[in-house]
Amino acid sequence: MSLETDEEMPLTAHIEELVRRVMVILVASSVVMAVAFFFSEGLLDTIWDNFFDFAPNVYHPFAEILTRLKLSAVVGIALAFPVLVYETFEFMKPGLYPNERRYFLSVVPVSLVLMSLGLAFAYFFSLPLLFRYFIFYSEGVATAGLGLAETFNMILLTALAFGIVFQIPLLMSLAVKMDVASVRWFNAKRIYVWGGCVTVAALLAGSLDPTGVAGLMVALTMISLFEATLAGLKLAGVE
Repeated sequence: MSLETDEEMPLTAHIEELVRRVMVILVASSVVMAVAFFFSEGLLDTIWDNFFDFAPNVYHPFAEILTRLKLSAVVGIALAFPVLVYETFEFMKPGLYPNERRYFLSVVPVSLVLMSLGLAFAYFFSLPLLFRYFIFYSEGVATAGLGLAETFNMILLTALAFGIVFQIPLLMSLAVKMDVASVRWFNAKRIYVWGGCVTVAALLAGSLDPTGVAGLMVALTMISLFEATLAGLKLAGVE
């Protein structure tokens, strides 16, 4: 049913509109991915050179091309994400009240900004520190030689983990706004929240780094974001 016209749309019309909007998203992502593939070799070199001063190892014949395809897919999805948001909003729009539309349009940009900050934090701070530790850890024991595909997977998953972690301020603010939790509750349950942060960090980063450093970095980031958000809510007078 559309709240704008108060008329119920046929199921077939809903399905046709959904298929059409999904096709728009897929076409947009595919076009960006195809264009990105032409620049993927240089982009991959730039990413690698940001972390290492030696060449990567290629352990199987298709490692480089598959890594370039994966990088192109990530770029395609990232750059076409606004299309996904727009098409999703337009599909949901007839069933939303005006205040719900404003809420959607305010939350999504904030989430995107926080995701971008998390990716930047991982790329410029966490990952360089992590790789320097790995090289230092293996120095004197083995010669540093990292596989292209395996290392890129680690870069991608670690960056994604920090992108998700940086949603904490938004999630806490939404919980308070929707009366799911309060500042007093967060403050009283701090020790449990810290324990949850450590557990989630172990699940997110434990498989990436057997030394546990990646998990420690994620846990400290989560706890810092929690405490900073809690302090900000208190300063804003929220209870």
